[in-house]
Amino acid sequence: MTGVVRLVATELLRLRSRRVSIVAAVVVLAAVALFQFGIRSEVAPSAAAQADAAQAYAAAQQQWQESHAANVADCVQQGGGTQEECESYDPAPTPEQYQVTPPPFDVVGQAGVTTAAYLAMFASFLAGASFIGAEYSTGSLANWLTFVPQRLKVFASKGIAVVLGSTVLGAVAVFATFGLTAAQVSNHGEPLVRLGHVAAAGGRAVALVALAGLAGYVIALVARHTVAAIAVPLAYGLVRAVLSAFTSDVDAPLAWLPPYLPELNLTAFLEHGTTYTQYRSVLADGSDYTEVEKHISFAHSGLYWLTLAVVSVVVGVLVFRRRDVT
Repeated sequence: MTGVVRLVATELLRLRSRRVSIVAAVVVLAAVALFQFGIRSEVAPSAAAQADAAQAYAAAQQQWQESHAANVADCVQQGGGTQEECESYDPAPTPEQYQVTPPPFDVVGQAGVTTAAYLAMFASFLAGASFIGAEYSTGSLANWLTFVPQRLKVFASKGIAVVLGSTVLGAVAVFATFGLTAAQVSNHGEPLVRLGHVAAAGGRAVALVALAGLAGYVIALVARHTVAAIAVPLAYGLVRAVLSAFTSDVDAPLAWLPPYLPELNLTAFLEHGTTYTQYRSVLADGSDYTEVEKHISFAHSGLYWLTLAVVSVVVGVLVFRRRDVT
């Protein structure tokens, strides 16, 4: 056990000294700072901005009152739906839409946590992939195995170092965003609505950042190249764009697939459950349809990511134990 701890400490030093890791961390922290500047006008709007927003809201409210009844009547007459459905198609404007009042903390806080999580996940994935990819390309991995021939220890120490480094980056990025956003909202005199809910989302976001680092490490280890690891999510994006036509309709061949897609499970884990929409054609030619809302639970997403993590580690171990790294 002591030997593994020493190896992890050595790998952490090597990970920290890599230029990619340093640049990725600096970029993420810079983005966190930019987010705070970006939301300043929202969480602490000036008196003039609030007056302009109130004027725009009043104008929109008046226009809606003048045209709403006619719009609903036209909708019903043209067969657009029942009275209630047509009413829902033309809702009244709300103060929140025009930012007459600052958004509640849970809205802006969740947006901040999500933004920081995605940025840190990308940075951790890149750092984890380049960490092992560079060792393949330079030959240092083969040299290291001459000093530490126990491949399982080498795999574990490098993987643990990547996960720990990713966790630290994720925690700093996410909770710096959380704390600074809370400070801005509080200083403006607004209540910290659902503070615990946003903090819990931050904790889940850190776990996702750690998994992203592990994913980058394992994919690059199996592919033997950093570029190959980066190409995997890009290739998935292209495949996903093609498959979207086969998953959007409830009667499509791949209508069962969305609950097993990474992006939906990422959102479900981060937001403690999520919903997605599919469509069902009402007419044979598909010119009219109804929306079908479906739910992905937090438990489902948690099991999904746990399963992927275990499978990834097992595959990585099996490949690394038998591979010639010279």
